[in-house]
Amino acid sequence: MITEIIGAVIGSKLDQQDGDSGAKGAIIGYFTPRILGAVVKVGVLAAVGFGVVKAIQGFTSESDANY
Repeated sequence: MITEIIGAVIGSKLDQQDGDSGAKGAIIGYFTPRILGAVVKVGVLAAVGFGVVKAIQGFTSESDANY
């Protein structure tokens, strides 16, 4: 909750620097932490999945070489 408020305040201040009202910057700043959080979670999930697949492929290729 606090990250959304801080993001909205910072986004509003940045948007006001070029003469705008700051509403668009506040909206973008509010949603940025949520979007980044979701992207990071998906990225970590993909990396873990890739690691599991590569580990399984490594184990099967080693066991095939023993026979």
